Amino acid sequence: MQPPPGGYGPPRGGGYPGPGYGQPGQVGQAAPAYKPITGSAETMAMHAMTIDPKTGLPKGEKPPATPAAVLSLVCGILLCLGPVTGLTAIVAGLVARAQVQRRPAVTGGGNMAAIGIALGAFNLVIFAFAVFYYLSVAE
Repeated sequence: MQPPPGGYGPPRGGGYPGPGYGQPGQVGQAAPAYKPITGSAETMAMHAMTIDPKTGLPKGEKPPATPAAVLSLVCGILLCLGPVTGLTAIVAGLVARAQVQRRPAVTGGGNMAAIGIALGAFNLVIFAFAVFYYLSVAE
């Protein structure tokens, strides 16, 4: 008998389902949290050299910035909207800095939050000077 075209032979072990399929009725089992790295010794060595075991990210790559750090920077850049964005930038920046200090291996954006805090403070100073100037000229 000739094998089927394409180089595939008949299934081994008497048919399907093969290994990797659970028993029928196994509902509610938790899936593994991550896909384990498998392969040859060379593949395992390559992954061991390139992936940081603490973060799961490639070595040298920074963790992603927190949403609070991004909000702080964006609100700090919006100098034209007055003290509302300045206060928001400062508060969001302080929250982001606290998150980064709590979990530095998982969260990033500490410098982004610091710049947002500085721009928010600059925003408040400019607003205070503008109000002072307006009140002094109006009299």
